[in-house]
Amino acid sequence: KIQDGCNRFCSYCIIPYLRGRSRSRTLESAAKEISESTAEETVVTGIDISDYRDENGRDLADLLLCVKDAKTRIRLGSIEVGLITERFLNAAAEVKNFAPQFHLSLQSGSDHVLKSMNRHYTRAEYLDKCRMIYERFPNAAITTDIIVGFPTESDSDFEDSLSIVEEAGFAQIHAFPYSPREGTNAYKRYKELP
Repeated sequence: KIQDGCNRFCSYCIIPYLRGRSRSRTLESAAKEISESTAEETVVTGIDISDYRDENGRDLADLLLCVKDAKTRIRLGSIEVGLITERFLNAAAEVKNFAPQFHLSLQSGSDHVLKSMNRHYTRAEYLDKCRMIYERFPNAAITTDIIVGFPTESDSDFEDSLSIVEEAGFAQIHAFPYSPREGTNAYKRYKELP
């Protein structure tokens, strides 16, 4: 675990209120644990590893470059769309034993629902990030999460989520029904439903 807490405040999620703001381990501490791992595979995880940034401003790409020669296979936990840049993908490609499986959180294929969820990307941006991954890692497995039944979701929005499944070429999907969490913005909308 390299990071804890979250600054995103997605409208359906209670985690920022329970776990607090994002905070990260030092790069040296995280890199040492990964490099010294004797496990066949090490999963780099946290609440929001995309927001990993140590006190010196070093991010997840910097961490990957520090452990590029680790003997353990390195797999990343769930990541966010904004993390996918050429710089990040180039750093991941430098890792000798990198598992090219990207759990790229989606939540909905509808721009309308994404906005209601306070997710800061569009369907088109998400698909562009998938394209970038496949260009850099042709055999990548992209997995994701999708929430169905969000309080603002229409039949058309649901169809958008179904169609993005084929467009993105997901290897696996974790589909969840919307779960009301008291104290979140989405819960207020949920309580207003007929």
